[in-house]
Amino acid sequence: MMWKKVEEAIAAIEKRRHHHSGLELFKKAMSELHDPQDQLQSIHVGGTNGKGSTVNYLRSILQRAGYKVGTFTSPYLISHHDRIRINDLSISDEKLLFYINETEPLWTKYELSMFEIDMLIASLYFRDEKVDVAIFEVGMGGRLDATNVLRKPLVSVITNIGMDHMMYLGDTYEKIAYEKAGIVKDEVDCISASDREDCLNVFELETKRHHSHLIRIASIEHVYVDDYLHFEYQKQSYKLNTKALYQRFNATLAIETIHYLNEKKKFDISDDIIKDGLFYTNWAGRFEMMRAEPLIIIDGAHNLDGIQALVSSLQNYDNIHFVFSCLKDKEGEKMIKKLMCISHDIVLCDFENERSDEAQRLAQPFSLKVIKDYREAIDDGMKKDGVLVICGSLYFISLARSYLSKKLNNK
Repeated sequence: MMWKKVEEAIAAIEKRRHHHSGLELFKKAMSELHDPQDQLQSIHVGGTNGKGSTVNYLRSILQRAGYKVGTFTSPYLISHHDRIRINDLSISDEKLLFYINETEPLWTKYELSMFEIDMLIASLYFRDEKVDVAIFEVGMGGRLDATNVLRKPLVSVITNIGMDHMMYLGDTYEKIAYEKAGIVKDEVDCISASDREDCLNVFELETKRHHSHLIRIASIEHVYVDDYLHFEYQKQSYKLNTKALYQRFNATLAIETIHYLNEKKKFDISDDIIKDGLFYTNWAGRFEMMRAEPLIIIDGAHNLDGIQALVSSLQNYDNIHFVFSCLKDKEGEKMIKKLMCISHDIVLCDFENERSDEAQRLAQPFSLKVIKDYREAIDDGMKKDGVLVICGSLYFISLARSYLSKKLNNK
């Protein structure tokens, strides 16, 4: 079938969200296209939280240094195109439609999922556009993830390990770490921001098995927040254009990765460019301040560790109100308990996603207020003084951000 409208083509892709025939079959599909991923210099980024932010910090630094950078991330926040970018510009309607029509015969032949199709298209697009480096973010896990068709990245990067997707990845940190460490390749070193010894032990075993090395980030010092987030790393001072404390770990992981690639003579990027690249990075949906007065923050925290990181970043704020919704395969009740450490003003809502948890069910143990329509919940929160924080799911904040943008821009 040949699509003429990109909207119809994207709808066809998104209907295949739950198709999955396994990594080996996907490798055959990539092989039929002559393995475009093997023709790229790539960086592979996995972990539980902070993958997208780390990708974006790396992209910003490399782009500022004059390199042409492709990024593959998920889920999207604004449109499906956002997953596939070059120098932070989303793939165009025309290009996306072209690659969809080019690859459609493979979808049924190999029972490709939405994520696999996107990975396939990104690899072709980056190859054809001759990017200097392509950064691929793992979708879920690592070992069986579609991005693991990358056979020889420049380096593997693992942000941290948290209890997420336990139904698929395992119910202990060690089991999840094993799945995440599945992106480690023979003689390809791995850099990690994890500080859990049980996870690091798994990483050590996997890197030794692959004749590579595990590199850990060093300690981060002199952290403070004013209008920006400041910290010191390896005797260098850095400033981020955010107040989210958790971003220091993602930024530091990006710094360590660039230093490593400099040492390997893959790039030549100065400390000043690293600092500028970090400072001028913006990542929508991550402690994003949508309005200053009264303050509205949306954040992609979508699991227990992510919520804890968000709560830590909110410690200096008063009179906080939450609008919360999450997916049913998450630890929703535990996430709510974390939020209640700093505020009991939590409104639960529903949003349009087949995986979303039911607000009424989540609210019952805590006697919290429920406003089923997320738009009405946001409107209710905007009437209050103080700080409105919207969180719980990347899918939810995508809808919330779109609604807020239209509402705020119409005023």
